[in-house]
Amino acid sequence: MYALIMAGGEGRRFWPLSSRNKPKQFLCLTGEKSLIRQTVDRVLPLVPIEKVFVVTVARYAEETLKHIPELPEENLILEPEGKNTAPCIAYGTLRMTDSAKDPVIAVLPADHAVGDDEGFRSVLRFACETSGVELENGHYPLITLGVTPTAPETGYGYIKSARKVVSSSGGHSAHMVERFTEKPDLNTALGFLKEGGYYWNSGVFVWKASSIISDFSRIIPGWYRHFGKISESIGKASEEKAVSSFYKAIEPGSIDKLILEHSDNTVVIPVGYPWSDVGSWKTLDEFLRTGEDENIFRGSGVSVDSSGCLVFGDKRVIALVGVKDLVVVDSENGILILDKEKSQDVKKVAEELSKKNKD
Repeated sequence: MYALIMAGGEGRRFWPLSSRNKPKQFLCLTGEKSLIRQTVDRVLPLVPIEKVFVVTVARYAEETLKHIPELPEENLILEPEGKNTAPCIAYGTLRMTDSAKDPVIAVLPADHAVGDDEGFRSVLRFACETSGVELENGHYPLITLGVTPTAPETGYGYIKSARKVVSSSGGHSAHMVERFTEKPDLNTALGFLKEGGYYWNSGVFVWKASSIISDFSRIIPGWYRHFGKISESIGKASEEKAVSSFYKAIEPGSIDKLILEHSDNTVVIPVGYPWSDVGSWKTLDEFLRTGEDENIFRGSGVSVDSSGCLVFGDKRVIALVGVKDLVVVDSENGILILDKEKSQDVKKVAEELSKKNKD
């Protein structure tokens, strides 16, 4: 197994801790290590560092190597620009197949949180085995990990599994995917939980390199026409030109929307470990929280008649008095006081600040 870690996100929803120069994957939000460092450490017992590749953009190259100093520099793949997960995975896969004939690739976001590392690795082992199981149509699976939902979340995409089992082993099972639903409304999400068989789309994928490249060729032939030139140029002076030409010719898109939703080979493995995409202060709060009224402090703080708050700050003492369900963040970039239910609006602050100051 090889690992392809996607680390190009900007994380605007975590202002003031995050910034364009230091996005979410480089922050220590769920522990003492950054999210990208945790992602690498989570797979190292399965995947040696020489088989770990990281895709990002040039401005994050130096910071990425600070967090993963043992990563071989040739395993750092630089996109000309961020255009969502589909081109990132396409280019990353082509680079990785230059190192191995047909590797099994685990595709991992750099900025997610997992509450059971060994449980996660157990699923990856099973997914690696399942990636080599031939389907009835003669193709091989494109596997996505589906998290068993614990609440009717409307901020996640959902995957409906079919009853047909592709493989099973060690308490794990893989099912053909019936359909995808992108961020349903509350009533729809409640219906999904009641019906059962629906899972949150974790954005973690496992497949053979040849399997995903084959589906690119069938589903997006316009993209596939660029792949030969990129493969021929890898390691040569012409690589940057070939990749830039590809990125200029395509529109942004996620691997889910462009490939998995249109493929007859998509398979879901349900998982039950604690997981979060850490997409906002609210989802971070939910991942860290052990009690509804608990106040979570990262740094020095005092609480008086307050409950349900999340506090980040390491320079000064932060005092809560008579407040409930707030996020309070003190950093060198600014101070944030937020109603947790308005977490998605934090990116608007970053947008307003960028209008006033381009830096």
